[in-house]
Amino acid sequence: MRLRLYLSLLSLVSVLALAVGMTARSGNPSSLSKAEPVPWLSELRSLRTRDTRVQAVLRYVIPGEDGWLTERYNEEITARLGELSAVLVERPLDASKVAEFIHPHFQGTSLAPRLRLTLRNEAPIVERLEPATGSTVTAEEFVSELMDFAAKDQTLERAKFKIIAIRLNPNASGRVRTRIWYDIVGRTTGGEVWQHNGEWHAVWQLGPGKLWQLLGVQVQPATLVRAPRAYFTDVTRAVLRPGPHFEQLASGLEYWTVNLDAAVGVQQSGLNGIAVADVDNDGWEDFYVAQEAGLPNRFYRNNGDGTFTERAKEAGGLDVLDPTSAVLFFDYDNDGDADLLVLTRGGPLLFANDGQGDFALQDSVSIGLLESDEAFYNPMSVCAADYNRDGWLDLYVTFYEQQYGSEEGTSNHPTPFYDAQNGPPNVLYRNNGDGTFTDVTAETGLDQNNNHFSLACAWGDYNNDGWPDLYVANDFGRNNLYRANGDGTFTDVAAEAGVEDIGAGMSAAWEDYDNDGWLDLYVGNMWSSAGLRTTMQPMFKADADPAARAALRRMAKGNSLFRNRGDGTFEDVTEQAGVSLGRWAWGSNFLDVDRDGNEDIYIVNGFITNESSQDL
Repeated sequence: MRLRLYLSLLSLVSVLALAVGMTARSGNPSSLSKAEPVPWLSELRSLRTRDTRVQAVLRYVIPGEDGWLTERYNEEITARLGELSAVLVERPLDASKVAEFIHPHFQGTSLAPRLRLTLRNEAPIVERLEPATGSTVTAEEFVSELMDFAAKDQTLERAKFKIIAIRLNPNASGRVRTRIWYDIVGRTTGGEVWQHNGEWHAVWQLGPGKLWQLLGVQVQPATLVRAPRAYFTDVTRAVLRPGPHFEQLASGLEYWTVNLDAAVGVQQSGLNGIAVADVDNDGWEDFYVAQEAGLPNRFYRNNGDGTFTERAKEAGGLDVLDPTSAVLFFDYDNDGDADLLVLTRGGPLLFANDGQGDFALQDSVSIGLLESDEAFYNPMSVCAADYNRDGWLDLYVTFYEQQYGSEEGTSNHPTPFYDAQNGPPNVLYRNNGDGTFTDVTAETGLDQNNNHFSLACAWGDYNNDGWPDLYVANDFGRNNLYRANGDGTFTDVAAEAGVEDIGAGMSAAWEDYDNDGWLDLYVGNMWSSAGLRTTMQPMFKADADPAARAALRRMAKGNSLFRNRGDGTFEDVTEQAGVSLGRWAWGSNFLDVDRDGNEDIYIVNGFITNESSQDL
């Protein structure tokens, strides 16, 4: 009851914020006011209500109202950085507009690097830029360098900034220190594309008109990637061919969340995913797309000419309307073709492939989900392997929170938040070879530490003994590495192997990235600028256990790369490899993009942003 009341109040505040935001925008065509960097916050602060419950929620919605002044300053400086981004991509670039962001008494590091170290000397060329320490530039010089940086012989296509740390300056009123991550993408007049990523340690001074200005910048080592051309082109519309199916997908989840009736049950989660396989054995990969409730799942058949045809309904009723969290192609009956498993909140659906790419729902196949307690939880992901080496593919299914509609008071929230141990159990289903599956979680030892909020799983033989091992990435709770014992049972060795990785685990991928013969592990987590910013504040959990503070900070730090030592343990090489920042990383995998024999990493990231264009 308390949770529902809180959510109702929060929804009310959100509506109020949206309303005043629309008013502010309609009254002023400029998205940012010179008097108040974030207009809707100014109007929200002016709201008056006698409802103490709404007042209590407002205290935590309006940045700074709860005593965290750094959060208010973050909103204001973030707005200034958004203005700077817009100015930098304007053509022609106006020096007077750039100068508005620089304090007259500015002193900082030159943007021109002291040293350029080549990390990769063939396209795409990768350089590490070492800053020019020991000398400073003035405000005029810094503006000039920004002008050269942005407009010399090139155009900027994107310039984005993100505050990842903020501190008040106790010795100077109206002064704030920040760490800013930037991502700048441009193109030269000759067609070369480049991307510049790095970090500034910046000092801001509140100037005239309550506008923040840069008082100083210490440039940190950065990375510059250059290529003669863009290697990938978005061909989605041409490949999928426009039609009702395409327009529905292209509208995006944000659109359908607003335009579908709430009773349909569409959620702003985006936890759906796709499955890829050559379902008709013609040598061309086909794919299946899962969607939220009320939106039909899609099946795209590869035409072999660079285009696809959507035929979910025609292929055997694959246009499932149930909220689908995970899908998997796997040959459950050993007949040589890819069958389809669809995990919905109402239970699993198994479609058998006839070998020609047409499917039939197998009502007689029992996977057991509906007959067990797990029916009260949301199946989140599934991965297949022959864990007992009997020749039949088995299924491991991860579960998350309870379904909507469960009995009141039974929904679990991660406890403790940074190391949850009250999540629903995941399940291993053994393929019996006769069209049935049996829950063998307990008898195989996979019930060890099986109480987290799991988002992903991945099989891989990390110790080269011929038996598939299992890694589980948990959103809340320490991750699991279940080592196969060689007799059909498992032991959780994540702690001793060094891969517990307390983070918001969202994906896992095995690959021998260093070509030493041992599978390494990449784990996708959540990189959160807000999490990094707040957890580093002195007032954050000041009375908490140091280990808890460290764990909470780790949860916002990003992805992890573990190198297999070959002795049953792993070395965390994330920082030296430079692969922690994957933004809000939902999924990740290895692939050799440039076909040089070395595995690269591709990361899918993002979240519901609505009209915001400032996410990094």
